Amino acid sequence: MAALQPIAAPLFLATTAMSAMSQARAGRQQQAAYDAQAADALMKGRSEAIAYKQQGADVLRNLNENLAAIIARVSAGNVSATSGSAATTALFGMAEGAREYHQAQDNAITAEGQAASQAHQYRLAGQAAKETGQVNALGTVAQGIFMFGQL
Repeated sequence: MAALQPIAAPLFLATTAMSAMSQARAGRQQQAAYDAQAADALMKGRSEAIAYKQQGADVLRNLNENLAAIIARVSAGNVSATSGSAATTALFGMAEGAREYHQAQDNAITAEGQAASQAHQYRLAGQAAKETGQVNALGTVAQGIFMFGQL
């Protein structure tokens, strides 16, 4: 057995070192995967925010079309667009349009906030994965040293 020790010792130390490096690398790779998920979450949030902002712009465009139609109709009938039922209809349309527009803007802000929160969670998970890989690597080295001392 003593004759094998000079050959086995370097091999044992090399495999222990390779195992430790592999565990540390796996932690870094898992962190990179989580970082990619964080970037995807941010991109998705931005995309949703843009869609909500477009929805708000569409609301304003529709409001302008409706107001123009109201003015055209009442003007065709020689009625004042700034009084009576025409004004009431226009005010109601503006109130609803403003409400929908602000709701779309709020939704855009919420989408970006949720994406940032999700990205933060992914980054934390990535950091934990990296640290776990490092701790596992150190444990493997410590175990290898202990076992080497037993040879």
